[in-house]
Amino acid sequence: MRFIDEVYELYRGHFNGDEEDITAVIVGILAEQSRDDLLDLVEEMDEEELFHMLATYMIEVMKRKVAMEDEHFPTSIVH
Repeated sequence: MRFIDEVYELYRGHFNGDEEDITAVIVGILAEQSRDDLLDLVEEMDEEELFHMLATYMIEVMKRKVAMEDEHFPTSIVH
């Protein structure tokens, strides 16, 4: 994806491999974009990129839902 390539080049050398650094930069950049800007990014994606983006998003949302359910209804162990 061209956008990611541009962000990577812009911040090359600033990342230390820490996921929190990468997350902070990406979230910061995306927060500055309008809805139309974000839709333009999606429009530029090929089918594989779009598939991976949606799959990653849906997997993460499902993990959060399961984790939240586990917090509300902890599994009891019966002996």
